[in-house]
Amino acid sequence: MVVRSVVRRSRLKELGVGRATFRAAGLPVPVGATVDIPIDKKIKASVTIENTGSQSLTRDFTAFICYADTLSDSSGDPETDFTTWYSEADETDVHTVTGVTLNPGDTLTIETSGIAASHWNEGDIIDAGVVVYASVAGTYEYYDSLKVADAVKIIAPALRVEITDVTFSETE
Repeated sequence: MVVRSVVRRSRLKELGVGRATFRAAGLPVPVGATVDIPIDKKIKASVTIENTGSQSLTRDFTAFICYADTLSDSSGDPETDFTTWYSEADETDVHTVTGVTLNPGDTLTIETSGIAASHWNEGDIIDAGVVVYASVAGTYEYYDSLKVADAVKIIAPALRVEITDVTFSETE
């Protein structure tokens, strides 16, 4: 699922980081569509950011994902969204990429290791709140936040059997 954040924060513009995107299950689907994840799998997020400014940035970028049956709408302030969504979250997933330099036009994709879909029940539809931030000299800079309503639907485990090879030989 790819969803573009339409709202840009002033701090994000100052630093030249923009166009945050969110992908779930590794599959591009129409904006606003819900991704089906089997209950016996993990929900993994890939968050892509782009330096749309005119200066290079070197940071340890973090993608923090909050999952819940229902999350509040975005406030328009990433730091506030982080605090709110963290308090509402059923589960969180986070990953940091260290020492990254983003030159103008560069993108960075941060992939989380994933969380078990079994934290929910089959049929549950959950929201995801994505916040991108960095720690610079011990101070957090919050760049962007994005709420993806009804991001994931938990479905029954997939039962699949496939023929992977067939060999024929002669016999008597």
